[in-house]
Amino acid sequence: MNNLPDHLLGISMVIGPVLGYFDQIIKFQKTKSSAGFSLDTSGILLVSSIIRIFFWIGKRFDIILLYQSIMMIIAQTWLLHECIKYRFPSSSIYNRKRWFWNWHTFTPYMICLATLIVLSSGSFFWGGNQNWYIEILGYLALGIECTVPMPQAWQNYQNRSVVGFSSMVLITWFIGDAFKTFYYTYTKAPLQFILCGIIQLCVDSIIVFQYMTYNNKATHLF
Repeated sequence: MNNLPDHLLGISMVIGPVLGYFDQIIKFQKTKSSAGFSLDTSGILLVSSIIRIFFWIGKRFDIILLYQSIMMIIAQTWLLHECIKYRFPSSSIYNRKRWFWNWHTFTPYMICLATLIVLSSGSFFWGGNQNWYIEILGYLALGIECTVPMPQAWQNYQNRSVVGFSSMVLITWFIGDAFKTFYYTYTKAPLQFILCGIIQLCVDSIIVFQYMTYNNKATHLF
């Protein structure tokens, strides 16, 4: 990136994807509840971003995508903390009958992520010099990332409601994923990124339809 437009494009790629999550954090703090937001969203983004960093170390593509992963980890860690802090028994994430990624305190999540980093480091030390391993790592990271909107879409469907889910997150998802797909194509990013963007756009469209179906105020969304 050697000119101002490219630099601005890069900055947008780093900051843009996390803006909606800051709005979600503010919503948690205002309502004192995290009901309506899928905890799995943060889990997916944290895991995929961590693996993406190892993918970048092995393949060394556009450094902007490395910065994007780091920024996402910071934003999702904060979001996760606030989600746990404000979740009430009325929240669907509190009532799910499972133990993994459904703990009641913040510490187990950090232990889980630290374990992932240690295991990924060991795995990378073993196979990091093999091209096939790096490519699989990329498909794993972006394959996980492309599922980001899916838990929210499923939760909206189960609840027949979008109450508690920030419309700003949806807007940044839809516009951001369209922008990301363009950026990946423009910068000739690895194929894994382009496929991820296309799949996310499809699921984003489903959630937009849910907003139109479940939310009487959907006409004010766009």
